[in-house]
Amino acid sequence: MNISRLLIPITITLLSSGIIFAEPCREPGSITRVKNRSAGKYEYVIFDVRKSEDGDQPDFEVKTASPPFTDYSGEETYEIPGGKHKSIAFRSVYWMCEIPERYRLPQTAIKGIRMLWSFEGIVEFAVGYRSRSRYLATYSYDAGSVRKVVMKFRK
Repeated sequence: MNISRLLIPITITLLSSGIIFAEPCREPGSITRVKNRSAGKYEYVIFDVRKSEDGDQPDFEVKTASPPFTDYSGEETYEIPGGKHKSIAFRSVYWMCEIPERYRLPQTAIKGIRMLWSFEGIVEFAVGYRSRSRYLATYSYDAGSVRKVVMKFRK
């Protein structure tokens, strides 16, 4: 049996289902990068969301979260360090691409960051932080071709 006959349909299926990400996120509404930063008494998790042509703000929701953290199917469990956790879910985003993640962990407050799942326009991340630290707010602002969505924590 020709192996390429088998691999091509499997690859197309995986790409169309979002299980494999083929290219960097460049589409309007996509998350182009996730990173963390520290400055003074604060630490940040920053999501770069490519601006949409109509200028709509990114649709996201932040919630208090608790383990166990799982993928979309609920079959794979993720360990996210930290005594407390927040989740942030983005809706109506272009999700079938590779989201670069650039973290320097653990920090003083932020102990872990993990993308939990992305499926059908929803991308969810979890952030673990130490119990003595405090989540302050999530806000956004324009920066060139992206909208920065920033989660702010006190050390």
